[in-house]
Amino acid sequence: TKPQPGQASVGIDQGYGSKLAVEHLIRLGHRKIAEITGPMNWYDAIMRHQSWENTMKQHDLPHHMVVEGRWTAQSGYEGVQSLLNKGTDFSGLVVANDQMALGAMAALNEHGCRIPEDVSVVGFDDIPESAFFLPALTTVHQNFSALGEQSVEYLVSLIKHPQMPVHQRVLYPELVVRKSTASIL
Repeated sequence: TKPQPGQASVGIDQGYGSKLAVEHLIRLGHRKIAEITGPMNWYDAIMRHQSWENTMKQHDLPHHMVVEGRWTAQSGYEGVQSLLNKGTDFSGLVVANDQMALGAMAALNEHGCRIPEDVSVVGFDDIPESAFFLPALTTVHQNFSALGEQSVEYLVSLIKHPQMPVHQRVLYPELVVRKSTASIL
């Protein structure tokens, strides 16, 4: 859910994570970068998509290659099928979570697209299994343990000091580079 002004919250900056993913692909030379979003009625999915779009615009890159997913591997598979069936030409793919990235990678493989030689793929979340995808998935790591620790610590502080002004704490994700991304040939 979207943090509200005046509400205590601890969250991870989803937009920053998406920017990391896109800028990683841009540094590798990719200019045609597609996106599979999460469901656009989820706050995190909206933040990730808006950041993807803004980053693409900042670099004067096309930002129309987008399909919406449902957080499932099946929807990632279907998203790539949709992009390829429309004749979408892309060398980079940002996927809003690792489960969808798994499905996307399966669809790319079925179409004879080599990862990362033909298409570089970046996921989001850094689920433990992502290190064992073939190839291992480059992804945005969200530190859920730190999020939980910060949330509990903040709650205890608010209980102990009820007069303390409330604020929003923000944690920043990190990019974990693995084998699913490479410089464009």
